[in-house]
Amino acid sequence: MPNGILPPRQQEDEVAISIPYFKSHDPRTYNYLTKQGKEALLDIIKNDFRVDMWDYLHDFDKYGRELKSLILLFMELRGIKETGSCWDSIAKIYQRKRNSYKTCQKRKMKKSNTTSRTFL
Repeated sequence: MPNGILPPRQQEDEVAISIPYFKSHDPRTYNYLTKQGKEALLDIIKNDFRVDMWDYLHDFDKYGRELKSLILLFMELRGIKETGSCWDSIAKIYQRKRNSYKTCQKRKMKKSNTTSRTFL
């Protein structure tokens, strides 16, 4: 950590992240993240969350189960407390990802259909 910089105190709504110990990088000294580092870490966490959510929910979507109950189960398994807006936020993230996935699938189908017609 640079001299004169104090680590920010953890707020009530923040999550602590454990920094591993390496002989060459003692976390008591090397635990400072720049603003860009914090943004990169947040992006990685958000992406991991979206991947985990997609892996859990997208197969169930094929079976016609109620999405709300699946999202609530996903939240329960991940320890996410329902505050009234969590379910809605996750549903919106899932819907955007699902729309993106369907658009990519349509492009692939259109491309494969065009390719197969040109060779016939």
